[in-house]
Amino acid sequence: MAVINRNMCIYGVQSFLFYFLILMISLVVQSPAFGQGIRFTGSSQPIEKRTSVTFFSDAAPTFYNSFAIDFDLQLPRDSTMGYIVRIKEETQGSIFNLHYKEEESQAIFRLNEEGKNSLITMRIALKYLNDRHWFPVRIKYDLQKGQIKLQIADEAPQFAEVPIESPYSPNVTFGRSDYMIDVPSFSLRNFRIGNKEKEIVFPLLESSGNKLHNASGEVMGKVTNGTWLLNDAFHWHNHIAMRSLSPSGSAYDLKRKSIYYFNSDSLQIYEVQTGIKRSVRFHTPCPLKLKLGNSFIDPEENRLYIYETYYEATYTGPTVVSLDLNDFSWRIESSDDLQRELNHHASHFLADSRKLLLFGGYGNMVYSNDLLFYDLTEKSWSRPQDTRGDSIFPRYFTSIGRSEADQKIYIFGGMGNESGQHIVGRKYFYDLYMLDPTTGITTKLWDLNWKESLFVPARGLAIPDSNWIYMLGYPEHLTHSFIKLRRFAIHDGQYEELGDSIAIYSDKISTHADLHFDPHLKKLIALVQESDDDIRSTLTVYSLDFPAISESQLYAFPGPNTPRNIGFYAMVLGTLCIGALAYQIYYRHTKQPKPVVLHNEPKLPEQPQTNRIYLFGDFTVVDKQGMDISHLFSARLQQVFCLVLFHSYTTGISSNLLTHLLWPDKPKDKAKTSRGVAINNLRKVLSELDGVEIIYEEGHYRVVFEPTCYCDYWHLKRLLTQGTDVLSSEILSILGRGEFLLGMDDPVFDKSKHDIESMLIERLQKCMIESREYKDWSSLFRAADTLLTIDAANELALEQGLYALYKGKLESRALPFYKRFAENYRQLMGDDYAYKFEDIWQRATQ
Repeated sequence: MAVINRNMCIYGVQSFLFYFLILMISLVVQSPAFGQGIRFTGSSQPIEKRTSVTFFSDAAPTFYNSFAIDFDLQLPRDSTMGYIVRIKEETQGSIFNLHYKEEESQAIFRLNEEGKNSLITMRIALKYLNDRHWFPVRIKYDLQKGQIKLQIADEAPQFAEVPIESPYSPNVTFGRSDYMIDVPSFSLRNFRIGNKEKEIVFPLLESSGNKLHNASGEVMGKVTNGTWLLNDAFHWHNHIAMRSLSPSGSAYDLKRKSIYYFNSDSLQIYEVQTGIKRSVRFHTPCPLKLKLGNSFIDPEENRLYIYETYYEATYTGPTVVSLDLNDFSWRIESSDDLQRELNHHASHFLADSRKLLLFGGYGNMVYSNDLLFYDLTEKSWSRPQDTRGDSIFPRYFTSIGRSEADQKIYIFGGMGNESGQHIVGRKYFYDLYMLDPTTGITTKLWDLNWKESLFVPARGLAIPDSNWIYMLGYPEHLTHSFIKLRRFAIHDGQYEELGDSIAIYSDKISTHADLHFDPHLKKLIALVQESDDDIRSTLTVYSLDFPAISESQLYAFPGPNTPRNIGFYAMVLGTLCIGALAYQIYYRHTKQPKPVVLHNEPKLPEQPQTNRIYLFGDFTVVDKQGMDISHLFSARLQQVFCLVLFHSYTTGISSNLLTHLLWPDKPKDKAKTSRGVAINNLRKVLSELDGVEIIYEEGHYRVVFEPTCYCDYWHLKRLLTQGTDVLSSEILSILGRGEFLLGMDDPVFDKSKHDIESMLIERLQKCMIESREYKDWSSLFRAADTLLTIDAANELALEQGLYALYKGKLESRALPFYKRFAENYRQLMGDDYAYKFEDIWQRATQ
């Protein structure tokens, strides 16, 4: 990812080249390697929120003799039932549907001729389909024989005689369709329809919007209330946050798909697949004194092992204990004492030999490079063993993982030095070693000359194959920072940044993050345990669909229609390579230090003088004559307009929901009348502007804009969706008008306010981290200053803004900046800010 604000011209060229390179590759390679599909909202939600996907909304293709509909399905986890797909033919009048329900641990699929009879019934073990996650479904039409074949997963196909004939033009709708409103909460991917003569493929690689594109990028359908699964391979899903008031630890059970978060008195269990959380209070406290709560799972015995490597001399209790995860009873395993403080060591449980491997760590001003083993059978620690083969410098904050492909142990990075003595000073390592556990020989594979932002790896390497290692990394030297996912090529260290970021507070030694790969769920699981005093802590569970994708891949589809011609691709790729080389040469020659200049107010882009709607700052509307007509919008009209606008990025707001939100206490007939009057008045006022109107279709109201009309909220949403730099002049000019929906405190707007503010806060926090890492003090200050206009009590923004002023040698502006924050804080919180300027200045500039 390019460095934000370093050189926007170069950044634009680099982004353009990379985007088109990804696009060309994605067009050549038809089978995507990353997540795809649509998640359906089913009958657990109101009708208006249920998903409908129509593949041929304008014109259905025509097939002769035969054709097949193929797709992959993932079953719901909430026991919803209903219609998966409906297939209609207008001229022949036939409608066929596939219905799903659960019954006595079985998945029951029925192919029906709608309104007449059930043609085929298939019963498949529910556990079998759930364990597969995704399974194929094929519905084949033989138009010559008048026959339909249904095949699901690996089950034997079944046939039914039906009144169909050639030619046949199928309209295919998944989920809610017309009056068929019962929908299961399933997921769909890999949809294709056709025969030997013609096949239409839908990659379902969109990440936003309501349009369905075929593999060539043509719009051939629409989506209502669907969730694009591609986002799940980029955006970390926050499952749950659990808290403990005493020292604690955490572990992931790969076999049972559960998170264990424990302290001395109790255990919290979170099931990743079901989302169920439960708590267990121990009959007797943990017999081991918890300090850092190091742990691992023995899946065969179904036991959670907890160990500590170091205690003060007065401690006489056990050093290793285990918890039976069936009856939650404790067992003392060992009192063998390493007497070595090994903070932030790396560990991996070797299930085949029933040994726990430890490497590295820090304590007593010394870094370690010893290999240590705890033998579960012998119940004792081995003495330190020096590595054989290529030596590994002493270090901590290192990470270990085992490859399922070759069963080798891989050790990546960390911090330390050659002598192992902390007083010498530490350096960051970005190297990879391979350890053969059978021989104990280590081999150095590569050592990168890392020039980007510094980071240490979190615990655990995910190594799903023989090509890549995946890791989480974060700058441990920053109190507030972000965890990023990267993958490195095992053979040469080439790397790529994937997914978005996870916030972490890393001020205390007990704070850590763990990465796990679940090949069965096809997910990366991240456990982030944070503490502000090394006693109480919070554990947050995240997941990311695997394979994870980059930001460019997230927005790469659909691209423009391009002729499928190998010569064309060669020409384009050749041009891109030349352009990339030219960029590298230019960048190297222009990468010179520049003086720090802090800009508070960027140059504002030219704004239209007519047909304007502003929701940031004072609600303002300017008509086609350039006159301010804001006074024509009563409080009620403002509410109606904003509610319709906020829902217009999807299908709009239903008339029922609009009525419920604004007239909840009125009788149905009077509420309907009030709604009609309000909509008519709103349309009348909006007629004073060109390029904006309220439309009503399929029971929903939407605002439609043409280029002649400008709305700051609408424009901001588009810029953020496109990935525009949050510090661009366009975005800053919008935010510069003031608070979003200023003075409009109606609770119906709470979610919309939260959504837009959360999106901006996340982008600005990420920008602050990157700006600080690249020593871009101007961008750091602007990001902090802008963040305070959105979240006036954000202490991170205060600290980072002061730090930017300090590094930019503009200390004279620090006190006014602090006073403005303190005054806003007092007005917002009703209390004085707890820290004086001198205290916060010292903390920010350390």
